[in-house]
Amino acid sequence: MGGGCSLVILAGGLSRRMGRDKAGLPAGDGTLIQHLARRLAPVVIETIVAGGSGRHNLPGVTIVDDRYPGLGPLAGIHAGLLVARSPLVWVVGCDLPDVDPGLAALLCGLAGDVDAVVPRIDSEPQGVCAVYDRALAPRIEGLLAAGERRVKMLLAASNVRYVTPGELRAVDPELLSFRNINTPAEYRAWLTTQPASP
Repeated sequence: MGGGCSLVILAGGLSRRMGRDKAGLPAGDGTLIQHLARRLAPVVIETIVAGGSGRHNLPGVTIVDDRYPGLGPLAGIHAGLLVARSPLVWVVGCDLPDVDPGLAALLCGLAGDVDAVVPRIDSEPQGVCAVYDRALAPRIEGLLAAGERRVKMLLAASNVRYVTPGELRAVDPELLSFRNINTPAEYRAWLTTQPASP
């Protein structure tokens, strides 16, 4: 039973530190992006992948290209908001393979009258595991058109409800949702935490 938000998985990054496309890394019986889409699909009304068009076999998933290619996660968020069916859009980076499905209900439940609901860990906003109001698309477009690519600049210009580690631990006690995979060493370490294939 899907919840009340759309999911946008960001897959358009250049993966410089990894040296290859992170979304396509092997994970279980598929790829990293397939793993994430399957993990989170039960708690959302639709899944959208922003960026990486044509590179991933994802049945039932909407794939959109960035309208501002090369401008990073902000461009992916923009592309996803433009096509999302739900007013609330949960944005997740493809390099966050352990995102807890329970975060969807937690973050969307805090949305209320704000532009975004953003976890904050060690005083750093986690803008690529956050819920955004679909109506932010024009504001993001203005930033992108001006050459701005930092998600932090969007947050600075928005009414944000920040979520504390204590609140997050109610659904993710170890905060594993925010462990990202940027390097080959981090990828290898993550693989050791996964159950062996039957």
